[in-house]
Amino acid sequence: MELEDIPAEVRWEIATKSAQSLSIGYGMAFRQILGEETVAQVEEAIWAEGGKEIKNIADSLGLPAGNAIEVDDAFGFVGMILLGKFEYETLEATNERVVQRVTSCPNLNALKEMNAPIVSTSHICQVYSTIAVEELNPKYTQKFSKRMCAGDEYCEYAVELKK
Repeated sequence: MELEDIPAEVRWEIATKSAQSLSIGYGMAFRQILGEETVAQVEEAIWAEGGKEIKNIADSLGLPAGNAIEVDDAFGFVGMILLGKFEYETLEATNERVVQRVTSCPNLNALKEMNAPIVSTSHICQVYSTIAVEELNPKYTQKFSKRMCAGDEYCEYAVELKK
């Protein structure tokens, strides 16, 4: 068998799931050794750096980020490459503001599959998302109003011009 015999979609799914499992495993092990507060600080720093990298990836793919729609599209495309497929619907989309409702999150799904704690998920997701959007275009920011990892039925966020 050759690597090319495995369809690209299958390789992508395996790679994404493996990366998520590794990240979750590190978090669980570090929590046992270092404690929640220290791990939360480390995770925040790691996810902040990950958010910064979104800009480089988007640029390498030639994804525009001149308005809220383009910023959200770039954020979403790169996010699905790195984290896996999200299920979502667009509630509002103008050049100044995009509102999305996420009904399935690959990160949350992976945590649940591994019976891992969801304690810092909403915080690091916000850090990652805000930094990613602001790196893509410093005129915009991102904020969640609903979060599945905090018990809501879905996640809802807005990408909008900074006030």
